[in-house]
Amino acid sequence: MSDPDIALELVLEHGRTAFEPGARLSGVASWSAQTAPLGLELRVIWASQGPGGRDFTIAETIPFHAPLAVERRPFIFTLPGGPYTFTGCLISLAWTLQLVALPGEEKTQVGITVAPGRRAIDLRPDDPGPPGAPVRAP
Repeated sequence: MSDPDIALELVLEHGRTAFEPGARLSGVASWSAQTAPLGLELRVIWASQGPGGRDFTIAETIPFHAPLAVERRPFIFTLPGGPYTFTGCLISLAWTLQLVALPGEEKTQVGITVAPGRRAIDLRPDDPGPPGAPVRAP
């Protein structure tokens, strides 16, 4: 298990968290621990969630080999063309960028949007439904 006292941080270029499909995502991953972790990974994950549970896919992994106890490493990669971030009535799909210390899976993460126009797609109907039904966010 990794050191529970490790501090992990992800900083995205210009603080951007919304991207077009296929866009470049860059930033800096940093960590600080008493002893060097065995390894770190940057993971780009998309996950769908609905009444049937949650399913996720690791779209890309960038390994940071031979890390020092305290370090900052820049990263850059191209996001996949899909699937798009969306919210539906029964299922939603979200993207996450995770920095994971190995082997203990200590992690930090940043939610990102991957969709045309850099806006999550809302598939919920415009009709708010019967009185007392949850209201759709604008």
